[in-house]
Order: sequence, then structure tokens, then C-alpha cells
Amino acid sequence: MSHLMQHIAVADNVDDLTDKIASREMDLRMVLALAGERDLNAREQVVIDKLKEERGESLFSDMLYALTHKTFPSRQARTIWGDITSHRKDMLEQLGRDPGVMVATHDYLTNRSGLLKQVSLIEESKLASLAEVAIHDGLTGLIEKRTFSRRLKEELERLNRYGGKLALVLLDIDHFKKLNDTFGHADGDIVLTQVAEIIGEQARTTDIAARYGGEEFAVLLVGVGEKSGTIFAERLRQAIEQRFLDTDYKTTVSIGVATNIGDNEITAEDFVRQADAQLYLAKEHGRNCVKVAA
Repeated sequence: MSHLMQHIAVADNVDDLTDKIASREMDLRMVLALAGERDLNAREQVVIDKLKEERGESLFSDMLYALTHKTFPSRQARTIWGDITSHRKDMLEQLGRDPGVMVATHDYLTNRSGLLKQVSLIEESKLASLAEVAIHDGLTGLIEKRTFSRRLKEELERLNRYGGKLALVLLDIDHFKKLNDTFGHADGDIVLTQVAEIIGEQARTTDIAARYGGEEFAVLLVGVGEKSGTIFAERLRQAIEQRFLDTDYKTTVSIGVATNIGDNEITAEDFVRQADAQLYLAKEHGRNCVKVAA
């Protein structure tokens, strides 16, 4: 498909999704993104920008309808959304964890404000499905950063208590901004999804892979030390380079690796910092290479 046709297809999809949301079938992925529980991909960001311009305050009514199946006037819905956001922060402080926008919304409307005596409950199967949506990146299907950070802390705590090995791999697509500027964001999304696919192919089922940022990915290798972590990172780098070798994109990645063993306690923040420092060195040394913390 030509780049022009791809952009036309994306534009058509945006219009279709905009119409769907405007007719009160707000995509719950969008609600979760607007609540800060997942990142927006390029296509979704275009949709949201368009909706904000066209729907105005009605967008808040759409979001509440998606969460509760109840209709609120637009102006009231905007005020309620602000109150829900504040209530969610209060719950975070009291519980020591983020309850998420779905729980905060239902608790606020039924217990705090009394606006609704009974909110339409979401079926258990749908709730499980929405939980999966909340922890996974909408574009690549990998888990999102917040969930990855929680899993990293859990694995480090387990490592510090019981021993073992752990390797953290951070990779960044080289010159991704230039790729987007040259081919467009639709093509950039294609590259992101293919890189994620390769990561999934290379990682074991026990490994934890995530989209860590815009064009940055992370893989946590459980039970893996420096040697095996380096081998994995180099194999991943080569697989990505080979996949795009005969394409217009010529995509490569820079990779930083940090490793740890159970008798060397470290915080998740410092562990990420070590891997990120190696990623920076990889970029400094010409990109498309692997650097490992000594």
C-alpha cells in the first residue's frame, strides 16, 4: 500500500471512530487513556484532538456514559469528571495504590455523591477484558510502563529475598523521529508494532516485555545473568536489523543492559537508571549496538 493510501485509510478510521464515539459508544480504551491509565497511540491522539474540538463539554458526558451507562448533562458531567479525578487521588492516598478510574467512578457516584443509587454493573467477563486493556499498550499489545514498573519492583523484592538473577534490557529505536518525519506517523506505528512483534518472538514466556515510552521498549529477563542477558540483547538487535533490512525504513535499535543478583540489593529506580545509562552509551557509540553495565 502506498504512503498516501495508508494515510487515507488512517483518516477514514479516525472519522469512523469519531462518529462511533460521538454516538455515545465511547471506546473504553479512550476513557482509560484520558484518565492516564494507558498511552494514546498516534491514531487515537488524532481522534481525541478532533473530539475535543467537535464535542466540547459533551465529551465528558460520553466518557461517563461509557463507564456507567447513565446519561449526564454535559456541564454537570464536566464537574463530575473533575470530582471523580479528585476522589481517585483521595483513594490512592488511603489505599496506597491507584484504584483506577472505573472503581473511582463507581465509588464516587454511589458512595460519595449519591448521584446514582445504583450504577449499571459491568459483567465479570467484560471487567476482566477491561483489566487487560488497562495494562496493555493499545498499539503494540505489550504491557504498558506503569504495569512494567510494578512488575519490576515485585521481581526485585523477590530477588532480594530469595536470591537469583535478573537482567533488564532497554532498547530505543534509532532515529525514530526522522522516520516519522519522512514516512509519517502511520508508518511509524507499523515499525513500532513490528519491533514489538520481534520482541515477543525473542522473549520467553517467563520474561516481561513492555512498551516503555514512545519508541522505547523494556524486557525484564527473570533468572538471567550478565552473559545470557547480553546474548539475548544482541540476538534481539540483530533480529530487528534483519527484519527491516529490505524495507524503506532500515530500522535499527540501541540497547542498554543492566544485571543484578540476589546479594546486591537495588531499587527499581536505580536498576532502570543503570540500564538507561548503558542505552545512552550505545547511542553515543554510533547506535545499533549493545552496551552492558560492568
